Amino acid sequence: MKKTYKVIPQQGQTDCGVACLLSVIQHYGGTDTLENLRRLSGTNVTGTTLLGLYQAARQLGMDAEGCEADVAALIAHNQPCILNVVIEDNLEHYVVCFGNSLKQGQPGFIIGDPANGMKYLSQEELESIWRSKAVLTLTPNLLFKKAADIDNARISWVKSLLKSDVPLLSIAAALGIGIAGMGLVMSLFSQRLIDDIIPHRNFTKLYTGIALVFILLMSKEGLSYLRQYFLLRQSKDFNIRIIDFFYRHLLGLPKPFFDTRKIGELTARLNDTSRIQKAISQLAGNVIIDTLIVIVSAIFIFTYSWQTGVFCMLAMPVFFFLIYSYNRSISDGQRSIMSSYALTEGNYISTLRGIEPIKNYNKQSLFQRMNATIYKHYQDNVFSLGRIQIRLSFMANFFSVLFITTILCYTSYEVLHGRLKTGELMAVLTMAVSLLPSVANLALIAIPINEAKIAFNRMFEFTAIEPEEVDKINQLHFLEQLQVLHISFRFTGRKLILKNTSFHVAKGEIIAIIGENGSGKSTLTQILQGHYPVETGNILVNGSLPLGEVPLSAWRRLIGVVPQNIHIFNGTVLENIVFDDGVRDPQAITAFLDQYGFSPFIKSLPQSFMTLVGEEGINLSGGQKQMIALARALYHNPELLILDEATAEMDKSSEQFVLRLLTELKSKMAVIFITHRLHVLKSFCNRIYILDNGTIKTSGSHHTLLESDNLYSEYWKDLAHA
Repeated sequence: MKKTYKVIPQQGQTDCGVACLLSVIQHYGGTDTLENLRRLSGTNVTGTTLLGLYQAARQLGMDAEGCEADVAALIAHNQPCILNVVIEDNLEHYVVCFGNSLKQGQPGFIIGDPANGMKYLSQEELESIWRSKAVLTLTPNLLFKKAADIDNARISWVKSLLKSDVPLLSIAAALGIGIAGMGLVMSLFSQRLIDDIIPHRNFTKLYTGIALVFILLMSKEGLSYLRQYFLLRQSKDFNIRIIDFFYRHLLGLPKPFFDTRKIGELTARLNDTSRIQKAISQLAGNVIIDTLIVIVSAIFIFTYSWQTGVFCMLAMPVFFFLIYSYNRSISDGQRSIMSSYALTEGNYISTLRGIEPIKNYNKQSLFQRMNATIYKHYQDNVFSLGRIQIRLSFMANFFSVLFITTILCYTSYEVLHGRLKTGELMAVLTMAVSLLPSVANLALIAIPINEAKIAFNRMFEFTAIEPEEVDKINQLHFLEQLQVLHISFRFTGRKLILKNTSFHVAKGEIIAIIGENGSGKSTLTQILQGHYPVETGNILVNGSLPLGEVPLSAWRRLIGVVPQNIHIFNGTVLENIVFDDGVRDPQAITAFLDQYGFSPFIKSLPQSFMTLVGEEGINLSGGQKQMIALARALYHNPELLILDEATAEMDKSSEQFVLRLLTELKSKMAVIFITHRLHVLKSFCNRIYILDNGTIKTSGSHHTLLESDNLYSEYWKDLAHA
């Protein structure tokens, strides 16, 4: 097979590529979710590419190779691989070739098609659709995780979360057993009362029995109170612990993780903890209580009437499986509700964040209709689940009525014929009635367990992702120079954005990087911050240390960034600049603002540095946000300052202030200045790099660049002619 890494787009079904990859993973005993495979392969509304599948497979512990091959090579390989084929209307499509076999003496191939399932194709049939000859071979390596390993990791995670809860849950379970035993007291006492105490007018036994029942029932209520208290305390501790763990892990995940997910999708995961806690509480107490009630009630019913006991033993399994048969439907309904709720919440957040363009272009009705469609889908799922639950309730109640009526008829017949006492009839009926809810609870316990399992899996999917900070031995305490050497970068499954890009900057220098929109300038800043790894090339710190070997925490202590899209937190101006340092050392903050010249800007705000900025800085102009972001970056004393269009929304005086400040500070740091406002670069920068179509083709000083044809010289020529 001849190796190739062409970006072959998918034009057929959106998920056929990741479905093929999932089939191969499962063939080798692994497991994954389509959602995770979409993220790893860069799948969007148009699908993914063969390169995207290659990159996803490599991240999942598989040796993947993109090749050009023929049928003979496919026969020799005879292992699962993904083929790029052509289907109706000349659309690109992916299928899995699981190997070759003989059918009626003729060679053929077992093909897994996401659109049509498994099928057998002859050599001629395969060649007719496999025109590209492109194939992705996949073989698991030592990093490949089997489904059993993933399940064990998930179980270990659950155990670690519940380890601290074992004492409280054990106490709650023991209290539940006591409560269940005491709950039968009234049934036994009512039988003795009717059959023995009242007929014999035994007042001593009556008063003693009432006193004993009172003490036992009050003890039962006391135990119930304690049990609820312990479960409530366990619930609080568990929720705090799991949310803290989940949120801490979430904050440690790499930035590309957040680039591919909606905020509502993440917040919905936090709400999953209530479902997990519900299942834990039921397992800790209710299952034990219900099991005990069923066993003890059945024993006593047998004691009073073995015929009724046999009937109960025959009826209970029928009732159990009647209820249990709805488990799958209810679980599927709950899963659909959880998924559609996350979509609804994500749409709410996305719409409200974009309220300005919605109003500016009078698109309220469009987004109202879109929200109505999404929310209707959510409510349709709620309605469908409610309809299932109503049907289940009717069937359960119908069976209950039939069950109790049958027992009542038989026991009444036995009483009339003197084979059963009236009190025994009442005791049997009471215990029979208590049987049904307990059996139903046991039959339905799989529902909250499945719901919790879904919630656990949804949370585990995120917690199983490796955080960006890993152990590295090369600490970094200062920065003298940064060299970017021949780096290339692409988003998963897409074409290269940066190609063989090189530049350098040293402390005491200000360099500028300019380029047209979409040339890769902002992507370059993300790489320099350590958010995206490069595909090829290297970034060296201080001449010899690769950036990839430096702990991100150490690297980010040395750099300051003013991004193109600035996030302002809801709070005061001071909190947005120094975060929590404003409380610890206010005098140092004031000294910093005075030293760097930010005080006049701060004093111009309505309440100085205590001005409330509003949600996402709604009370600030674009230039004010940029000034706050610059102060935030400089406050942390960076040795490398990265500015991405940092003055784009400032007025002329503010921009001049920033340029003067950077000129004064450049002896303390290296500055990378990315801008489209080329007029500021004339006497400001040591070097200017021109990024054209992902590659730096030209660089030099202002005067050097004017001597050749390039984006920078064209700007000054146009300015001279204007």
